[in-house]
Amino acid sequence: MNTSPARARLALLLLLAAVLGVGLWAYRGVGDSLREIRSTGLKTLLNTQVEVLDQWVAERRQQVEQMAADPDLGKAIAGLARRGKGNEEAGRVIATILQGAGNIDVAALHVLDTQGGILASTDAAQIGRRVPSALLSRLSPVLAGKSIFIRPYRNDGGTGPVQPGRVWVVAPVRSQTGKVAAVITLGSPAEKRFAGLFRVARPGLTGESLAFDAEGWLLTESRHVDALAQRKLAPRLVLPDTDTPTRLAAAAIAASKTEHGRSEGLLLSPYPNYLGHEVIGAWKWLPDHDLGVAIEMEAGEAFAPLTYLQIGFAAVIVLMTAVWFSGFLPPQVLASLLPGGGGRTRQLGPYRLDRQIGEGAISNVYLAHHRHLKRPAALKVLKMQSTTDEWTARFQREVQLASQLSHPNTITIYDYGTGANGEFWYAMEYLEGLSLTELVERYGPVPPARTAHILRQACASLWEAHSCGLVHRDVKPQNIMLCDVRGERDVVKVLDFGLVKQMSGEQTRDLTAMMRILGTPLYMSPERIRNPSDADGRADIYALGAVGFYLLTGKRLFETETEHDLTYQVLHTVPRLASECSPFAVPAELDALIGRCLEKDPAARPQSIAEMASALDALLVHMPWTRAQIEAWWTKHWVSADSPERRFSVNNP
Repeated sequence: MNTSPARARLALLLLLAAVLGVGLWAYRGVGDSLREIRSTGLKTLLNTQVEVLDQWVAERRQQVEQMAADPDLGKAIAGLARRGKGNEEAGRVIATILQGAGNIDVAALHVLDTQGGILASTDAAQIGRRVPSALLSRLSPVLAGKSIFIRPYRNDGGTGPVQPGRVWVVAPVRSQTGKVAAVITLGSPAEKRFAGLFRVARPGLTGESLAFDAEGWLLTESRHVDALAQRKLAPRLVLPDTDTPTRLAAAAIAASKTEHGRSEGLLLSPYPNYLGHEVIGAWKWLPDHDLGVAIEMEAGEAFAPLTYLQIGFAAVIVLMTAVWFSGFLPPQVLASLLPGGGGRTRQLGPYRLDRQIGEGAISNVYLAHHRHLKRPAALKVLKMQSTTDEWTARFQREVQLASQLSHPNTITIYDYGTGANGEFWYAMEYLEGLSLTELVERYGPVPPARTAHILRQACASLWEAHSCGLVHRDVKPQNIMLCDVRGERDVVKVLDFGLVKQMSGEQTRDLTAMMRILGTPLYMSPERIRNPSDADGRADIYALGAVGFYLLTGKRLFETETEHDLTYQVLHTVPRLASECSPFAVPAELDALIGRCLEKDPAARPQSIAEMASALDALLVHMPWTRAQIEAWWTKHWVSADSPERRFSVNNP
């Protein structure tokens, strides 16, 4: 039966109406999705920036704490306090502290007594004077035994902008009785490392990352510093030519006056910034640092895809109108004009990235598959804002040294390279299991037989590393996984060789100096704290002993409230025996072995990882962790691949 022209045009009209309806629905959906993407992106970038700042501050606090905990330095400073200003020991004290400052750019250094008197200083003219009362009031937490970070402050009575000054890390020095006897204050130029943390996190062409105080004054350099200078505007988060805070600054300043800890906000409705440009942003107030952090970008750039969609849909409407009046455009041509779904899968080298499975302050981890081998892998990718010489060197060093190792109890490195945008990545085996930290937190302390079984496998991994002249230096429960490897269960994998040290070689000194303050003090041997460059394989033996204590007891080796106290106890306090804290009857031989591993003097520990492995072999003969016990545990706790308890863990981001 023939169809009349009128009915054909009606059918076309209905088709075009349907296309228009779907297009409008898609436009709204894309708009909502874009806002959600911007929301997630701003919050993620903000949290990453705060994590990087926190880590940067923590590293410097830890380094100064470690110096302050040195008993020899403490005695020298106590001598200064007794003999008063002008004594000849002041110069030696300053030289010792500067030598231990590592990668901190020291612009000023003072040693103070508890009343604010300057005992020693890089500026000899300051010795004998007192620090200003405003600064002394900020040191009250230090006098109570806690290290602190001090951001840049105005030094002109509060009437002008924050000058490019210094950031300070301050730590207490304790006497032999444990009381605070003095204070070390170490200042660095704010415009270098501190400001540099914020220069790398600038999204797009207009985005910027800023730090500011409770009055909106910028503590870091604006991306638009030239525009501010041309318009003679102050570097402050206020509307141009006014004293009215921007919408973001007003919210953050209000939060700074409350006592609710860290506060944050997200502003997706455009508002004028300190240049009068319409922007969107996110902020977080950090009371422990006494500053705010903000991420802003111009709304036009943030929502540019919506503008393109508006133009595109306008073109579609014009085209549909032309089709209506022409009446002859074939349906297949109409279909070809509709936007297609999907996008290109991201690739790095020969790997196709499937989904993100982990995120840290400086890297992301993805589940990936090799394009040709179809083998799954975990891809660790350094974030673009963290692609500094330091972190790239650490990544390259980790992968190059770890790739020398092939033991089944060591994570396997497959490949590494640099992406099209310059991001450094490396691929490693994709592991199914849980870290020892997760094991203890979920299921409690581990029986002695299983503890010995786990430690023996970790010894096997470290045995190979030590045989190759490598010291791991970051052995801890988070870096040891218990895995199900193709049906073989309770298989230990040692991860994260980012702090590996070669016991010989030209690179060792430079890279050790660069990364000397990284690591976890709870699992660091005393010699690792005193002089990281001198640590050998016995430092790994100490850390493995601390891991064994944690497995048997479910407790920290030292229970302290501050990192400074923890460092002091690692250096001076004899740890408890595992048998005193464990719910299990710990065999005397295992108890003694872990106690030997935790000796302060490296010479009193097992002198090689092979010696420790032999002792564990002897123990396992009399208290084996059998295959039946292994299968029973995994069957009970590791139900199926779809269970929430069963997830893939990979090397720490």
